[in-house]
Amino acid sequence: MTAPITPDLVVTGGTVVSHDGRRRQDIAVSDGRVVAVGDDLTTEGVRTVDASGLLVLPGLVDVHVHLREPGMTEKEDFASGTSAAAAGGVTTVVDMPNTNPPVATAERYQHKLDLVKNRAYVDFGLYGMLDHDNADEIGAMAELGAMGFKLFMGQTTGDNRCPNDAAIFRGLEAAADADLVVGVHAENDHLLRMFGDRLQAQGRRDPRAHLEGRPAFVEVEAITRIITMATEAKTKLHIHHLSTAAGLGRVVDLRAQGHRVTIETLVSHLFLDESAYDAYGNLIKLNPPIRPAADVAALWAGIERGDVDVIATDHAPHTAAEQAETDVWKAYGGFIGVETMLPLMLTAAAQGRLTVEDIVRLCSYTPAKRWSMAGKGQLAPGFDADFLLVDPEAEVVLDQRDLHSKHNITPYDGWELTGSVVATYLRGGLVYEKGTVVGEPTGRQVRPQSASAGVR
Repeated sequence: MTAPITPDLVVTGGTVVSHDGRRRQDIAVSDGRVVAVGDDLTTEGVRTVDASGLLVLPGLVDVHVHLREPGMTEKEDFASGTSAAAAGGVTTVVDMPNTNPPVATAERYQHKLDLVKNRAYVDFGLYGMLDHDNADEIGAMAELGAMGFKLFMGQTTGDNRCPNDAAIFRGLEAAADADLVVGVHAENDHLLRMFGDRLQAQGRRDPRAHLEGRPAFVEVEAITRIITMATEAKTKLHIHHLSTAAGLGRVVDLRAQGHRVTIETLVSHLFLDESAYDAYGNLIKLNPPIRPAADVAALWAGIERGDVDVIATDHAPHTAAEQAETDVWKAYGGFIGVETMLPLMLTAAAQGRLTVEDIVRLCSYTPAKRWSMAGKGQLAPGFDADFLLVDPEAEVVLDQRDLHSKHNITPYDGWELTGSVVATYLRGGLVYEKGTVVGEPTGRQVRPQSASAGVR
């Protein structure tokens, strides 16, 4: 008979929210893992956290961040970026490979891992890149723990050359052999460059030129092509930052034909529309761009129907000088978001646009399952004790000066929000409380550990 485990921490009095419901329960933690969830767990002689009046959520999993290390640490680095994540209730991040140099070989993957592994305040995974000639490197990066591989079909930060279709297919086959997800930036690079050249020739330098240069069908074409190839290669496919009603409709149609793919939309594509260019200019330049209001409405409708699987941030810091650029073609795409995602989503929940359970499903449970993160995404026995305490009724005016990224410039500065993160715990250890990141960096590398189940 196995002796009962004595917890070293009990979270009491809170309402535990999962992807499929909520209940007032206690959580017992031992050695960094949840050992029990139930009513009125014993607290005698055990350290306790009083969560009365608060929601207790599993730590969020952001599968789309750019922490800029190596090579662009003037923009962000792993310490500052994961501090921002902890402050935003994000306990696991997956970092993109378009750094300098890009993470397209096993040697570069190992170099990046060595740089960052002792400097993270939350747990992290690392993507490798599916490049124009590196299919032979996919297996070796998988052995080092790559969470998956990122394919850039359209130009973005780093200006990495987009692979041709033959190189893409070889990479898809290699990723399938490794049983890892390929995440795709789905835009047709040749078309968006052509449209951009035309607009520049017309003398357009304004922020809206970026939107006009990346029309919806550029996304639709790339989605159609990559889903077709991934099905043939038997690859686990994920579409990052899907941004248009037309793109969403195409995915729904292809799923109905038997194609399997998950899709993600960004917080920015849900909370900003084309009118924001007037207020924020190039600060909100994003690849793919901030879209018209009809596209935003379509994405929210897709969330309500269950067509959207994941919400992420595309946290993409740049320096203050870079974000002040007035020529849209010289301006960099992207802005920070990992710290502001949950407050924005909680505000949407307070407005009735979705539920907190939906937030957990879209930002924790599903990404953890899709990327085979054993121990993440749920507060249940055997899972890591990654959790956050949330005051869902707190009225907050977002002040960018309080954010933890190196360059804390955000279009959401001054927004009135409902809901805030009170504290964040990583494997039972406090990493953030009431505005302050605490302790030493204890984040660990997360590796895919088991086949995904219950995911498209």
